[in-house]
Amino acid sequence: MNWISLAFRNLLRNARRSITTIAAVSLGYAAVNILAGFAAYMFASIEDAHIYEQAYGQIQIWRVGARTYGGSDPTDYLISAKDYEAIQAAVKADERVQFATGMLEVQGSVDADGKAGYFVGQAMVPSLKEKIQGQSTALRSPEETGPKGTPITDEAKSSIAIASGMAEALGLEVGSPVVLMAASLAGQMNAVDAEVHQIVETMAESLDSRYIFLPLSLAQELYDTDQLSSVRLLLKRTVDTDSVVASLREKFPESEWEIVPWYQASKLYLRTKRMFDIIFGLVFVIITVIVTMSVLNTIGMAVIERTREIGTLRALGLKRGGVILLFGVESTLLGMIGAVIGLLITVTFSGVVLMIAPTWEPPVTAGPMIWEIRILPVTLVITLVLLVIFTALAAVAPARRAAKQSIVDSLGHV
Repeated sequence: MNWISLAFRNLLRNARRSITTIAAVSLGYAAVNILAGFAAYMFASIEDAHIYEQAYGQIQIWRVGARTYGGSDPTDYLISAKDYEAIQAAVKADERVQFATGMLEVQGSVDADGKAGYFVGQAMVPSLKEKIQGQSTALRSPEETGPKGTPITDEAKSSIAIASGMAEALGLEVGSPVVLMAASLAGQMNAVDAEVHQIVETMAESLDSRYIFLPLSLAQELYDTDQLSSVRLLLKRTVDTDSVVASLREKFPESEWEIVPWYQASKLYLRTKRMFDIIFGLVFVIITVIVTMSVLNTIGMAVIERTREIGTLRALGLKRGGVILLFGVESTLLGMIGAVIGLLITVTFSGVVLMIAPTWEPPVTAGPMIWEIRILPVTLVITLVLLVIFTALAAVAPARRAAKQSIVDSLGHV
């Protein structure tokens, strides 16, 4: 006896009920995998935003206590030129690291044609910052968006980028001259001339009226120092983060140095991942319950309607196990057909989103980004297998109930 052929013909006998169950399975499968694809995009976006867009790198090296220090005298927490050379030497010996670059945090006041304001800024070598940001792959901006002005280059040593809120408050435009003033590390007031080359958006409203990016040489001239706040490492592969961190911690004592992987520096990533893990788990449980109940209803109704048929099959010699097997195959077919249709829905929906390229403003970026639904082959296979297993198991209870009935009672059922 061809069990699959017989089970398929039985499904066609009540096509409406079968189609309803298949629809529940396929939509449930698609919902789970579309959510999983969007969650994967979210995780990749947060990772890219932190490592590349914000130019933090996969690993940061700080003096112990520097990250949490909030005072006005950071002298004891800065990295000297000698220590920076030692870090560079350790990095160059590691083939997993592309390069390391220094970052200096600065704060002071800015004067724009008589208008004064307070600023906080970060300084790096512009070309190295550009190299880090250029490796972002998960975040795609619409062509019409982006910072105003021209990129900051190593040659334009007095060029700066300012936040849009500061530009509006001080009436600054691309090309406007400003004077940056701050107390040097020796405690003397210092001032440098600068020119606005870029107006950028920031991801934090609190920084929108204060943020400035400076070339490292200009910031060190303003602070009259050759020291750094931290060192940022860009790796060839993000998966090597933990192993590189372990290697660096062996070379630099933890009593003096804090070596921070990107996922610890980005608390948003950990919180978002936990949130989506909970949401995904709840959605999967809900979908599984809905699908299982649909299959139970379909098989249960089939058992009632086909009681006399079951009695006839039993009278012809079909064992009780055969009855359970027959309904199990029918239920498995429902799950497989529904999962395959759900797979097609998922892939089609992902392709449509990719073609339309809709935009949104995620919490990790300063402007609109093109969002997508990622196709996760492993998740697609796992959910397909699980749904088929659940639909097959859902047929066991009603099938066993039908198999336990006596042949006489089944044949006499009305």
